Amino acid sequence: MTNHSQPTADPSEHIFPLPGRQLPPKAGIHPMAAISPGRRYPLNPNFANIAGGIDGLIGGYRLSLDRAEILPIVPNQGAAHGFVWDEGRLPVGVATELAASHVGGGRSRLTLHAATLEGLEVKLIQQLPVLNITPRFAVEWETRGHGAQLGVVQLVESARTAHFADGGTLNLLNTASANAGPVLYLDDPGAPSPVIPVCGFQNADETSRFEFSESVRQPIYAELDGQPVASISVLEQYTLYFLANTAPDRPDDFIWTPVHLPIVWGWSIRVQQRFDGVWDIFRRKLIMPTPSTEAPPLPTWTDNSLRCRTPLDV
Repeated sequence: MTNHSQPTADPSEHIFPLPGRQLPPKAGIHPMAAISPGRRYPLNPNFANIAGGIDGLIGGYRLSLDRAEILPIVPNQGAAHGFVWDEGRLPVGVATELAASHVGGGRSRLTLHAATLEGLEVKLIQQLPVLNITPRFAVEWETRGHGAQLGVVQLVESARTAHFADGGTLNLLNTASANAGPVLYLDDPGAPSPVIPVCGFQNADETSRFEFSESVRQPIYAELDGQPVASISVLEQYTLYFLANTAPDRPDDFIWTPVHLPIVWGWSIRVQQRFDGVWDIFRRKLIMPTPSTEAPPLPTWTDNSLRCRTPLDV
């Protein structure tokens, strides 16, 4: 016998109690499925005036190389708008109203198949020894309902120190000086955006598999400020965010939103010269890339790593 009963939503999916009668979702589709993360939506004034805001909704997300801020929802002359940054956090009553205000939806999805740390070595680059490590990620990227650009942001907490032969030290990079937690990891002062594209813009309802990697490096100087360097130590923890944006060229209508849990990795390294004068790794401890539920789900920062570096007299 064929069962013609309509599917019903599982009440256990809903964290928030529903105030009053809920409008039924169209065509039996859960309202979450009809919402596009990152899109700007008009808000019911009653929602906009809820003290403390609504989980999953923000007034804006402003990104630059120097800072990233999450803006509150501010009603203006009785009207308000908000961006959905995580539709899974929305109360179902709010999700139902938002789904009814816009036709279409679909959440892009990133699946992390493998994450490793490779290439830990000291190698010569233009006759200069350079300490190198390369996090590598094998991912599957699915765009559902609409196209999207995939990008990454990396935050870092860092202490890189040169140790001199006479026992003195010099901070090469110290993010603690920013006094604001992790900062944006930035290696190129000419970078046009804090979000680094991982691949080209992917059209709606496509799937691709690829590897993404970005090396982290520390030059090793034989002498700094006129003093011989005995060793260099690096102690860092990175938090990498995979973000997506349906229309990066329309920041008034779309924002970057996370498509995976933050990924934390790190290294603690000491490099010094062997008896034959070759620079080599004498101490190593690695934190392999691991998804984290403890890192903030949406990245913010108030400084970048380039501004935390010490100007050097090489």
